[in-house]
Amino acid sequence: MNLFKNLNPRHLCGIFLLLLTAGISSAQANRPITYFIEDIQYDASVPSPNDFLGYQIGEWHLNHALLVQYMERIAETSGRVVMYEYARSHEFRPLVQLIITSEENHRNLESIRSRHLKLIDPEISADIDISDMPAVVRLGYGVHGNEPSAHNAAPLVAYYLAAGMDEKVSEILDNMIIIIDPSLNPDGQDRFASWVNRHRSQTLNPDPNSREFRDVWPGSRTNHYWFDLNRDWLPVQQPESRGRIAAYHQWMPNINTDHHEFGPNSTFFFQPGEPSRVNPRTPRRTDELTLEVAGYHAAAFDKIGQSYYMQQGFDDFYYGKGSTYPDVQGSIGILFEQASSRGHRQETIHGILDFSQTIRNQVLVSLSTIEAGLMMRETLLEHLRWFFTSAPEEASKEEFAAYVFGDSHDSGRNYHLLDILEIHGVRFYDITGELDLNGHTYVPGSAWVVPLRQAQYRLIQSMFEKVLTFEDSLFYDVSAWNIPLSLNIPFDKITSDRQLRDILGERTTDISIPAGRLVGKESHVAYVFSWNEYYAPRALYFLQKHGLRTQVATETLTIKTSGSSVDFGYGSIMVPVMTQDVDASVLYELIKKAAEHAGIKIYAVETSRAEKGIHLGSGSFAMVNKPGVLMLIGQGTNSREAGEIWHLLDQRFQIPVTMVELERFSAVDPNRYNVIVMVSGSYNQLGAEDREKLDRWVRSGGTIVAFGTANQWLDRHEFITIEFVDLPQTEEPDMLPYNSRRSHRGARRIPGSIYQARIDTSHPIAYGYKRELLPVHVSGTLAAKPLANPFANPVIFTENALLSGYVWEKYTDFKDHTASVLIHSTGRGRIVSMIDNPNFRGYWFGTSGLFLNALFFGQIIGS
Repeated sequence: MNLFKNLNPRHLCGIFLLLLTAGISSAQANRPITYFIEDIQYDASVPSPNDFLGYQIGEWHLNHALLVQYMERIAETSGRVVMYEYARSHEFRPLVQLIITSEENHRNLESIRSRHLKLIDPEISADIDISDMPAVVRLGYGVHGNEPSAHNAAPLVAYYLAAGMDEKVSEILDNMIIIIDPSLNPDGQDRFASWVNRHRSQTLNPDPNSREFRDVWPGSRTNHYWFDLNRDWLPVQQPESRGRIAAYHQWMPNINTDHHEFGPNSTFFFQPGEPSRVNPRTPRRTDELTLEVAGYHAAAFDKIGQSYYMQQGFDDFYYGKGSTYPDVQGSIGILFEQASSRGHRQETIHGILDFSQTIRNQVLVSLSTIEAGLMMRETLLEHLRWFFTSAPEEASKEEFAAYVFGDSHDSGRNYHLLDILEIHGVRFYDITGELDLNGHTYVPGSAWVVPLRQAQYRLIQSMFEKVLTFEDSLFYDVSAWNIPLSLNIPFDKITSDRQLRDILGERTTDISIPAGRLVGKESHVAYVFSWNEYYAPRALYFLQKHGLRTQVATETLTIKTSGSSVDFGYGSIMVPVMTQDVDASVLYELIKKAAEHAGIKIYAVETSRAEKGIHLGSGSFAMVNKPGVLMLIGQGTNSREAGEIWHLLDQRFQIPVTMVELERFSAVDPNRYNVIVMVSGSYNQLGAEDREKLDRWVRSGGTIVAFGTANQWLDRHEFITIEFVDLPQTEEPDMLPYNSRRSHRGARRIPGSIYQARIDTSHPIAYGYKRELLPVHVSGTLAAKPLANPFANPVIFTENALLSGYVWEKYTDFKDHTASVLIHSTGRGRIVSMIDNPNFRGYWFGTSGLFLNALFFGQIIGS
């Protein structure tokens, strides 16, 4: 007889876990729900987390599926809750939000939302009566997968609001809209939950040396492609971020929380952060309100004796984080950092830290945030209105009226800049005529204008301005993030209202991905396309994948196609017809598909004779082989750089990359590949035999592309010779204040700044680039002198190279005239040294072309 045949599988799982937890020590297993939330009457028709899961929150780490299933159940059983999906992660897990308010408010929810959004419109907000308007609080949990107290707290907060029956809950629901985002990083959450649950003992072992607390490389903090989603609020390069920002702008909350964890031996941090490390675009009023909200957290923790601190260690500078982006959206962004148990129980300097305790603290600050929102309701609504009303007024004080930007040579990078602006609610317009400014020519159809006098003025300035002066010398993250510079797109200032009126066209609303096409009919000679379009490599790989022979122009040419003359620069790709193994008609169809696939123009040509430059049969066209890419990864290597490369090749260019752990390299035949990528890190796991194998491979014609500190390893083991630049020596006094040591040392770090380099556009590494000056993201103080061979230094920093960002005054010129990219000849192979990461955070489109060129053209670089 099967006693369980009529039970839901979820209930079977719950019974199993109940049996499994029967032996758990009482300190963990017997936590009642009132340990986490108030002991009030709850609606019996709404299941508690314990009722649904079969165990109490904190006994196991919730995986994402169970978390979402519980939230769905709450939404089904409570009239106070609706749940909707706003995005899918790379692993196709749903990202959801719960909107919790009174049933009466739910009946008028769209009207409430529409009225709330009128507060951010400077033209109409003054007439909006806020006296009876609900405040909107958004609670965001678990952007880092390995900080589990955050997303494990979400079900308890949701249950309290959905089922609580006392007057306090009713007052909250009548006067507020609570938005709960229970898991900002579903893929990371599941990686971590799987790890700690698999290593959990029935008798909890708090020994910090336990494997439970050490998930393997690359860890679980990040998303599927190993991106830190808490740096992606501004660049919005990941689907989780894109969905989150779109959902954020649907409500424009008055408070936005960002729940995190830090080291086990810490206590609890909540904002405000360091007073001197606030972005100058953030109004002082925002800091004052943040401090007022902090009083509610302090009172909640004082009540239970929980230690905490604020205004120290963390900052509010980079607008790409979940606690700082709201500050430039008229909201109050709040970072919470809870000491982490990492697993289920861990020894700390403060004693034993239980997972349940970390969850309780996250619940407490969630509820204290809600209390602050309730008590400060009108103040917060007025702040939202003031923030956006004052924006055009602040903009009118500037000495210019607008920014103009655009690149007539690349519709792909143009699209990505427009996309970033649009998702953040920035208004931009077509230009009505050609404009020449500071050596840049802006052409209608490939250039746009962003007026300053609009609601998002402060955000616009943070995206476009170059900053070289700072109040503080310490940064929790990057000090510069100019978006046009990151995409290598020209931009200038429109200096007057009159000049703006002369060029201002219609507001741009259609920014669809560029459509590609074949120009001309079926050819019996060749097809040619330029390499300056960002997505040209997608077309090239598509053609190579289908077995076609491809060639690259190492000189320029002008040739007639479809009745007009077309210029093709260095790196242009030619696909001859006669030398292929497929019929001309099949080739024609593949060419059309490649153009559509990449969103570029491919030209059919009917003659090999060029009007200017090299002819199509010239030896100056070099054969280009399909890149077969192996990337060495694993313990000691930089997972962020590896993830950026994986994402770039896989998502944008559909180029497969084989990732191999260092300890497995000895078992791999490298001859399957013609490119090996080495990200920053230590490669000490590669023994003498591995090094010999790598050396033989590169000498026989392979290409190594090495990032950052990987070049130090290659230099140390004599694969290459690089003269690294020593930092300027400074005289230190015999005595400095002990309490200044952190700031003294931190000031010498370059957290992320933007430098200007000069590039050789005729070099294969720089094929497709039209301008000789290129913005480069620099993190850290690694620098290299140019090689003696003048043809092996295609990217060199200029004099006064710093464009934007912080650098210690003694290091101001240390990057000047150093090399960002060097080329080494090793037998028949090449090693491309990239000192600075060209793919930073997935949004440095401007330099990622250098990396792609190394993959495709490293093989043709001469010595």
